[in-house]
Amino acid sequence: MANRVSSAGRSSLKITPKISSDVSQGINKMSIFCFDLTMAVIAHREGRAPDFLVHDSHIFDGVDDRQLTRALEIAVDVTAAEGMQYIVTINEDDLAKARNLGFNPAPYLIEPLLTDAYEGGGLFGFRFER
Repeated sequence: MANRVSSAGRSSLKITPKISSDVSQGINKMSIFCFDLTMAVIAHREGRAPDFLVHDSHIFDGVDDRQLTRALEIAVDVTAAEGMQYIVTINEDDLAKARNLGFNPAPYLIEPLLTDAYEGGGLFGFRFER
């Protein structure tokens, strides 16, 4: 059974989603994933948010392979249906886990283009020396 704990601050509202069986870090991460996706969709429908949701690789730390795979599938389905984009930086080993369970990331991958090897190139304005 899911519930939440909320408290009002002077300038913010703190909402902590809780799942009764949240004995693992992975379940906690997936409840955050679901909460974020839900809030992004609601806000986007109301014209109060951008048309994308961004997570970094930490959202999948400690997450079971099946949960990771299902989260990526849900993100693809929901954001496509809502006219949104899901952007995630993900470690290659985590992506391999999802691939092994049938998720095909090929249509969604954007390879990073690092131009630091060229004169005038760099990454986020920085040049890396060899």
